Amino acid sequence: NHRLGLGITGFLQSGLMMNPDWMNEVYDHLEKTDKKYSRQLGVNMSIKLTTVKPSGTLSLLAGVTSGVHPAYAEFYIRRIRFAADDPLIDVCKKSGYHVEPVKNFDGTTDMGTMVVSFPIKTPEGTVIAKEVSATDQLEFQKWLQTYWSDNAVSVTVYYKREEIPEIQEWLQENYKDSVKTVSFLLHSEHGFAQAPLEEISKERYEELKANSKPINNVEDKVEYTFENNLECEGATCPVR
Repeated sequence: NHRLGLGITGFLQSGLMMNPDWMNEVYDHLEKTDKKYSRQLGVNMSIKLTTVKPSGTLSLLAGVTSGVHPAYAEFYIRRIRFAADDPLIDVCKKSGYHVEPVKNFDGTTDMGTMVVSFPIKTPEGTVIAKEVSATDQLEFQKWLQTYWSDNAVSVTVYYKREEIPEIQEWLQENYKDSVKTVSFLLHSEHGFAQAPLEEISKERYEELKANSKPINNVEDKVEYTFENNLECEGATCPVR
């Protein structure tokens, strides 16, 4: 009953979209490798091998869009939440990034959590969310679910209000056999004051960039306490 999750990310930047040939070749290799090691371990072969996860940190480190997602916008703000006592907060402030407490839905603020805003420019040639329809994004998910992933392909689809009837029609035709996990988020006008992503103009991006500097090395500025044998609690995980 072993399940593996060998995934791909940056799909819409790969230049290999909608070409199952290379995926079939890789999948065949994975099956052979799984068979080899399962035999050596004396266990049954894995019942699932591949996946496409939403992917956060892993995709960011590679500089690509996560999973099967298009880039949110050409220029945008990415907001990341930190505990107020996180030593990186001071590093971000000194580097010129905007830091503010979390704004609750009732208008109050949570001083225990800070939000840091980072200006982002998407690499040229990247598929942008507002340039593809919501159903196109669903088709990308459907294609990977068909040709690559054994596990559910998790995706968040950016949509516009006027696309809702088209989305409903697509789901009626495809949901039962082609979709396992999908979330929908309005691309804009969603009402979140501190949305994780917010589209901005090129001019605003250049202004924010000019007032901040890259954080390339924090070794001399940050000290962490490494905890052992602790599980994640309260939506945070110990540094290991």
